[in-house]
Amino acid sequence: MNYKKLIADSWRFTQENKGLIYWFGFLPSLLSTTIGIGYLSYQFFAFKKSFLFDNAETSLFRDVANYGWGFVSEHATLTIPLVVVGAIVAILWLLIPTLSKAASFQAIARSKNGQKSGVGIGLKYGLMAFLPLFEFHLLVKTFSPMSMVTEASFVVRNLGMGIFAALAPVFIVISVISLVLMLLFTYSDLYIVIDGEGVLASMKKSAKLVILNWQHTILITILMLIIGVRIVIQAFLIFLVPAIALLTAGYLATLALEITALIIAGVVGVLGLVLAAYLGGVVDIFAYTVWTYTFLELTSQGEISARDQAKVSRTDPPSEIETAPKEDHSPKMQVQEPDESDSVNHRPEDDLPPDISGSDDSIPGLL
Repeated sequence: MNYKKLIADSWRFTQENKGLIYWFGFLPSLLSTTIGIGYLSYQFFAFKKSFLFDNAETSLFRDVANYGWGFVSEHATLTIPLVVVGAIVAILWLLIPTLSKAASFQAIARSKNGQKSGVGIGLKYGLMAFLPLFEFHLLVKTFSPMSMVTEASFVVRNLGMGIFAALAPVFIVISVISLVLMLLFTYSDLYIVIDGEGVLASMKKSAKLVILNWQHTILITILMLIIGVRIVIQAFLIFLVPAIALLTAGYLATLALEITALIIAGVVGVLGLVLAAYLGGVVDIFAYTVWTYTFLELTSQGEISARDQAKVSRTDPPSEIETAPKEDHSPKMQVQEPDESDSVNHRPEDDLPPDISGSDDSIPGLL
């Protein structure tokens, strides 16, 4: 496997298919980035109000709940629209990333195999694999490292450091196991989307494919680093967007320009959010392409059992057995070199076959 060519082809495909970036990269990344900003902001202020820092009397969750109930009580007419908008955002956040991933895999694989591809084709066939892929994501994300971090932070804030120290080995063991399972289930999404396998069957085949192709561990490591770079970039931008907005608003507020400060902070925040979502979408489509190309190449090689005879291709170097000289055990006929004296005394009559009947009148070859 030519890793350099694989990465180059994947990046070229990503740049040539802007539609996949806009529909299957930017939109889910926008939702994930927005939810990520809210999640990190909540974690930040929750830790700030905990006993580790301010040691406030009430938790952030209670403050948010009280504020929400007070706002609903004072603005009863806005309750239903806010609930509807919140439900729509939650449903889109749960469904759009999974559907976009399935559609991307279908579009990339069909383009790689020379079939008709595009946003519409990918979406049509991605819908067929949406439900099993969504089930697989629910199963895996339950024990993902991010889930372990969320649960550990909850234990620290609410149960104290003593309980956290007692449960730390459990969190570490589960996190290590989850990382190993993530590596083994690398190709489960692709088996579900491209080959139409079930959840358990795809997990089994993915683990087998990873184990049998251990020589490509370097490639898998590089791909994991690509996803890691995406997470780092997006996390940095998640922190950067609200930081710039808050700093800008604070600076303008000191100049007694409250309305102008809010407008500029909002514009800067939206622009930063769009930029972060676009970069995240590009990296997502690029990572999907690399994984899809790798999966198609590994699965096209086939599996050779211990009973199968190895097939040596023409490009493979000959083995020692093939290059060794072969001994010829067939009987060899000794050919006597003609003598020059015989060629001088040779007569044409000597070439005629001998007389079978013994008479000189017989015709050669006839009884």
